[in-house]
Amino acid sequence: MPNQIDIYQPRYLAEVVRSAPPVHTFLRDTFFTNVKTFTTEEVDIDIVKGDREMAAFVHPKLGAETMAEEGYETKSYKPPMVNPDLVTTAENHMNRAPGETIYSERTPAQRAAEQLVREYQRLDDSISRREEWMCAQALTTGAIQIVGKGVNEEIDFGFTNKVVLTGTEQWGQSGADILGMLDDWVDMVYTNGFANVDRIICGRKALKLLKNDKGILEKMDNRRYQAGEFNARDLPNGVRYHGYLTDSGLEIYSYKEVYMDRITDPAHPTLRRLIPDNMILMISPDVDFMRAYGLCSYYDEASKQLVTAEAARLLHAYIGHKPERKVLEACARPLPIPDKVDSWLVATVC
Repeated sequence: MPNQIDIYQPRYLAEVVRSAPPVHTFLRDTFFTNVKTFTTEEVDIDIVKGDREMAAFVHPKLGAETMAEEGYETKSYKPPMVNPDLVTTAENHMNRAPGETIYSERTPAQRAAEQLVREYQRLDDSISRREEWMCAQALTTGAIQIVGKGVNEEIDFGFTNKVVLTGTEQWGQSGADILGMLDDWVDMVYTNGFANVDRIICGRKALKLLKNDKGILEKMDNRRYQAGEFNARDLPNGVRYHGYLTDSGLEIYSYKEVYMDRITDPAHPTLRRLIPDNMILMISPDVDFMRAYGLCSYYDEASKQLVTAEAARLLHAYIGHKPERKVLEACARPLPIPDKVDSWLVATVC
């Protein structure tokens, strides 16, 4: 009896998962590095924000003075479901491919496996892009808008370090003091969020205004004072390094990744940048924000049981009817949580 291989078995899908390359996920992989999976659909996080209370002076005979108890806030989040699928054509490749010699050394299972890799890659990439979009929204707005089929809600993280410049203070205008603003914002993050930011990620227009600012260029041209330098080079994951500013201790970056916005105007999808053109993000790579994954589940028709998984991805295949088809489906419940509130800053500068 010939060997029969079911290409949809979990042992085979494990190989597929390892073969799928990632998309650009700079924000997710740099700042949301504390990855946790949960056995529940909801995630509870205790957020503790410290203070700067100093120990009190006391007379030796009066004894110690009790400090107030440090408070905390428990927030409960429900990671939204991300659930793409597609009709798989891997079974079609169990036979010889068009144009392939009948003496090909590739087995039917190998051809089917290659197709399955491509199909899973599409699903996994779409989830990764959504995760990166969620990270960008959390960082640039302090909230995530969950809008889709049967869902319309907002997850607000209580972020307050938002700056919006107006009038002549906008970058490129007569009253703009970019270096002074950056210094002030570094202090603001340290005061409000207890963090030392060491980089800015600039939108396209904001970057051009910064690099062409007269005050910055004049300081950099002063041979007796090293104010910084512009020295651009490309980095992995869609990132470009542009230089540094000595006074504020900030490295300058831009991020190229874009996404297709189908929510604002479904009839006319728009390509948008994850970091808006008129915005800068001041942050440190040491924030170690959380990336939480809730429980995923599906109903297995063969065993007549609900299958659940504590994992970042759940992949399975099933038979669909009317019309008959085999469907490959991926499920994830991701939620990036910037649990160190106000440890970064967002500024709309132009």
